[in-house]
Amino acid sequence: MLFELNRDNPSKSARIAIKQAGELQIKEKVIEDFLVANLMELLPEEQLMILGQERSWQEEADILALDRNGVLYIFELKRWQSSSENLLQVLRYGQKFGRFSYEKLQTQARRMGDKDIVLQLAHQRHFDLKEPLAEEAFNVEQRFVVVTNGVDEDTLEAIQYWYEKGIKIESLTYKLYEIGGNSFLQFETFNPEKQLILETNPGTFIVNTNSTYMSDAWKDMLNDGKTGKASAYYDKKGAVRKITKGSTVFLYHNGRGVVACGKAQSEYQSCDYDGNKDAEYFVALKFDWALPNQEEWNAKAVKAWEINGKTGASNRFRQTVFNASAEMAKAIQDLWHEKAKTQ
Repeated sequence: MLFELNRDNPSKSARIAIKQAGELQIKEKVIEDFLVANLMELLPEEQLMILGQERSWQEEADILALDRNGVLYIFELKRWQSSSENLLQVLRYGQKFGRFSYEKLQTQARRMGDKDIVLQLAHQRHFDLKEPLAEEAFNVEQRFVVVTNGVDEDTLEAIQYWYEKGIKIESLTYKLYEIGGNSFLQFETFNPEKQLILETNPGTFIVNTNSTYMSDAWKDMLNDGKTGKASAYYDKKGAVRKITKGSTVFLYHNGRGVVACGKAQSEYQSCDYDGNKDAEYFVALKFDWALPNQEEWNAKAVKAWEINGKTGASNRFRQTVFNASAEMAKAIQDLWHEKAKTQ
């Protein structure tokens, strides 16, 4: 629920009515495009690994994702007028993708950009597992998620009915509001592991150098150690859009630590990557400090365990882009200066 707070008389605070897209003259395609563009906010990377997205003219779910146990999540962002069409479409996808072997899932992953990716190893790196999952452990179980408007009562009731019958299907709802003539959309991050997920304001960011999928991307980001960029690619490129000019950006390399800190010199920009049009989004950076020489990483990079030890947290640092708290930013800077003094 959303209220307009009456500071003088809180008991008379007015509740803001939830709207349907039609009431606001918003086409369903606009909602779809918004949700797809904000996937990094919708799905937590530390809990789910995106395996595929819908391609034009193909009978595919909007999003396929794997959790750390190899469970396949099937997301449907579209919303038809009747609940039966919503659920029948999702269940058809379940029938299709639930039969996928490990090899077919790997083929699906390779369509995301890296044609040589080994799904077992990419999954192990993504979730920082001690051992890769066995091939037969992938896609043993499927779960279905329908992304729907919070006032779509028929769909929500149908989901509840089938869930009670043992079908692992649930809803992820968004809500539309109109305030002062402007349209607002509210949604919560999907949280399959039921972890504590705090919403933070933008300003300081950790950007992963994407070594899991592109082993040399860090070289382009770090450049000469004076200026560089923070980039994301293909389906994850939208994560960079939240970084605004003037933001502090730390670059993190999986397994090695934070290797650079800089200030964003621009809003996000797009460019082609590996022959694919607009496949990379980036913000230009001017570095406060950076380690462009990989030989320095062992001694100088600020390790994840060091940061977590100093803050008492348990961050995984594998998301494409995530907000860093003021406490985390200070810990990284303090650790860097300690290392710089001793070298």
